[in-house]
Amino acid sequence: MLFPIEVKQSFWGTKFIYDRQTLENPLALQIPLLQLRDTEVNVEYLTFKKQRKTGQIVSLISTGFSLYTIFNREKISNGAYWGVLGGTVLISGYLNIKSNMHLSKAIKRYNEVISENRVGLIFDKSFDNQAILGVGVSHSF
Repeated sequence: MLFPIEVKQSFWGTKFIYDRQTLENPLALQIPLLQLRDTEVNVEYLTFKKQRKTGQIVSLISTGFSLYTIFNREKISNGAYWGVLGGTVLISGYLNIKSNMHLSKAIKRYNEVISENRVGLIFDKSFDNQAILGVGVSHSF
């Protein structure tokens, strides 16, 4: 059974509540989001993961460049250093903002899909081989 995901924003960061459990890492939402098997949720969440990973790689490259500059000060000019550092900060910030937008879309769609009213039919046989047709309605309150 899938439960709704609640998002709590605070000064210290974002927390996610799923099945009465508080999660601080959005990657912990992968299982319920992908279990829904909704194409839109899957695309948005996987885009979030890809952009987040790309942002981490950009930050790692920036860190490597900074370390290289520390040990080779005479080879890199101040302008080049600050240009690369500023560029990576901008790229990393942009990717973080975009990835969080994709995560928000995935969670919003997930919550919409699991809270919809559902009507279902079931066809079964009784113990004496008589046909039974059942109708069920599911509604979230």
